Amino acid sequence: MRPVNVKSSHWIAYNCLFFIEHFLGEKKYQKLFGNTEKRLYRKIEEHILKNPHLQEDFKVIEHFPGNYPEPYRHPHFPVVYRGLANDWEATKKWGFDFFAEKFGEEDVVLVNNPGMVKKEETVGDYETIKLRDYITNMKNGSKRYLKFSRIVEEKSDLRNDFDNKWLTKFRPKRAANDLFYFFMGGKSTHTPIHNGYAITIFVQLEGTKKWIFYPTSHRLFLGVRPKRFNYFYTDSDPVHDINNQDYPLLKYAKPLEITINPGDVLYFPSMVWHQVENVTDSIGVAYKFADVFAGFNSSKMLATCFFLSTKPYFIDTLLPSRPDVHNYVKKNK
Repeated sequence: MRPVNVKSSHWIAYNCLFFIEHFLGEKKYQKLFGNTEKRLYRKIEEHILKNPHLQEDFKVIEHFPGNYPEPYRHPHFPVVYRGLANDWEATKKWGFDFFAEKFGEEDVVLVNNPGMVKKEETVGDYETIKLRDYITNMKNGSKRYLKFSRIVEEKSDLRNDFDNKWLTKFRPKRAANDLFYFFMGGKSTHTPIHNGYAITIFVQLEGTKKWIFYPTSHRLFLGVRPKRFNYFYTDSDPVHDINNQDYPLLKYAKPLEITINPGDVLYFPSMVWHQVENVTDSIGVAYKFADVFAGFNSSKMLATCFFLSTKPYFIDTLLPSRPDVHNYVKKNK
C-alpha cells in the first residue's frame, strides 16, 4: 500500500531506493544516491501540495462493553476492546506490590536497543536487575523502561491469569512464535516510533498508556531507513523534528492517538508504526505471534527486508531459543 497522496511512480522509485539502501548501507547509499533521493522527495512534496484533499483512510476501530464480536484481525487498522479484560485474573490482582512480593527475586533485563529509546539516550547497553529493585527504582523516579521481559512466558501461573482461549482466537493455524512479553514502566517512560513483523494483542493491566499509530506506508514521511534489523524504527521525532531537513516529509505523517486503561485490550497488525508513552506508572502484557502472509499484506517491502535482515540473520529467529531484541543486544555487546 502506498500513501494516497503519493503518485504510483514516486512510490515505486522510493521503494527501489529503499531496497538499494538495504544492501549498500546508509553511508554508501547517501554517497551514490543521496541527491537522487532529495530530488525525489521534492517531487513528492510538490505533488502533495497540489493535492491537499487526499487524506489517508486510517482509523482505530473501538468496541465497547456489550458490543464484543469475535476477535477481529483487521489487516491494516488497530482495534480496541474497551474493558474486555476487566474480569481477567491478571487485571484484578496484578500490580506493583504483587510483583514485588511474588516475583521480587526474579532477574529481569533492561535493554536499550537502537530505536527502542530516544536517540539521545545510551544505546546498546543492558542491565540485569532484581524485579523488586526495579520497582523500587521506578517508584523513586527512574526512567528505565522494562520491555519485552519473558517473565510471563516463563511462569505458567502468570499465563493462566489471562483468557487464553479468547487471545488465541486471534492466531491463525499457520502462525508461529507466539509469546507473551511483559512491560512495566514509570510515568513518562516511552518507546519511540517503531514496528515489527509480529501481530500484537496488548492487555493493559495497571495505569494508563498512550499509543500513537501511523499507517505502514508512512515510513516515507517518517524518514525510516533500512538498518537490517529484524524490526524497523525511525530516529525522527514528529514533535521536535517537524522542521528538520533530515526529515523533509515528516510534516505529512498523520498520527492517530489512542489511550488505553486497565482492562482494555488493543490489537494492531503487523508492520503498523507505533509510539508508546506511559501516562502513569504502567503494567501491560503483549501477546505476539508471527504470520508470514499478514506481514506481506501489510508491507511487501518491509516484509522482504525482514527476511533479508542480518541483525540477527533471519535464520537465527527460527532457532529453538527464539532470540528476541534482548538476545541481540547481549550477543553483539
